[in-house]
Amino acid sequence: MRFSVERDVFADATGWAARHLPSRPGLTPNVLTGLLLEAAAPAAGPQPGAGLLVCAFDTEVAVRAPVAAAVEEPGRALVPGRLLADIVHSLPATTVEVAIDGDRLVLRCGSVRFTVPLMDPADYPELPRFPAPIGEVDTLGFAAAVGQVAPAAGRDETVPVLTTVRLEISGRGLILAATDRYRLAVRGIPWQPTVDDPWALAHVPAKVLAEMARTPTSASRIVIGLDLADPAGARLGLAAAGRQTIVRLIDGTFPNYRKLLPETAAYTVTAQTAVLAAAVRRVAVVATRTAPLRFTFTQDQVVAEAGDGGGAQASETIPVEYSGPELSVLFNPSYLLDGLGAVEDDEATIGFVAADPAEATARPAVLTGKDSGGVREPGGPPVDEGAFRYLLMPIRTGSAA
Repeated sequence: MRFSVERDVFADATGWAARHLPSRPGLTPNVLTGLLLEAAAPAAGPQPGAGLLVCAFDTEVAVRAPVAAAVEEPGRALVPGRLLADIVHSLPATTVEVAIDGDRLVLRCGSVRFTVPLMDPADYPELPRFPAPIGEVDTLGFAAAVGQVAPAAGRDETVPVLTTVRLEISGRGLILAATDRYRLAVRGIPWQPTVDDPWALAHVPAKVLAEMARTPTSASRIVIGLDLADPAGARLGLAAAGRQTIVRLIDGTFPNYRKLLPETAAYTVTAQTAVLAAAVRRVAVVATRTAPLRFTFTQDQVVAEAGDGGGAQASETIPVEYSGPELSVLFNPSYLLDGLGAVEDDEATIGFVAADPAEATARPAVLTGKDSGGVREPGGPPVDEGAFRYLLMPIRTGSAA
């Protein structure tokens, strides 16, 4: 194998693929810590103008990144992944010459030369194929929705389905939902199906979707592929700018979140999103598990306070739009900040469902944008199913979330 490639594109592809290598290599076969390089002659390349594929696979997630390269000798090589990514990133910004010399990969870039021991590509498992495409979605819209929903997914691997984003696919649109039992985030977005009468449910690892949403791309559309009948396990595929991410879906019963989302709110509080978030960050400096953030809502203001009598204390008064009885509620500040950070509007609305003040502050509150249609007062317009809604459980006295 011998090819030449520009350092910047090679570094971008190897760095992206390396982020999908096993995070705990000691618990996986050593061969999976490698990046697979596949160089092909131009006529047989992975796509026009690309002679090289950079691949990673940890048995759950497979990625392929096409790279424009001038291939002199086709071939494949398996190279220690993170080491290769670090080496390429350190090279001067010029053309990199890559070749196999015996049992080592040789990289030359200007006056710099690296040699890296090779792994046996025969031991590398076959990567899954990209599932049959079912539609496309706007890249920025999909990334924004994932960014709003994924933070609410659980991190407890003992309940795998709660570490996912539930993707509901239908002809009307895509609905993303995630919960860790203490909060729930839901967002709907439009898409363009390419199959008749699409309908499917997919529980996608939240960390995989979040990684893709954070990755910059020039592609305006993401291709979605789905194979629920794969004998090796149902898989979802996402492709943008030629790069493919193929992820094994997670089995399990996701909570029936729709019954938790109220259609109306007895009381609503509207505040400037940035102002409220800034106040929460300040007061949360002294918050603890046993003394979390307390909100006390009264006419046109809320007092945020934290701390206990034996230590540091903080409070701040924030102007809001509110008319109703006094409400006092405890929130986990980190969870609240996640929700506020996901609100795209300048103003955020917190809805309390029950008319009785004691019951209102004991039941989940609904956080959404003021104009997003995610919560309404009785008699208001119907709730927009595509709106972002963030359901936040209050902390009950004597407990910690």
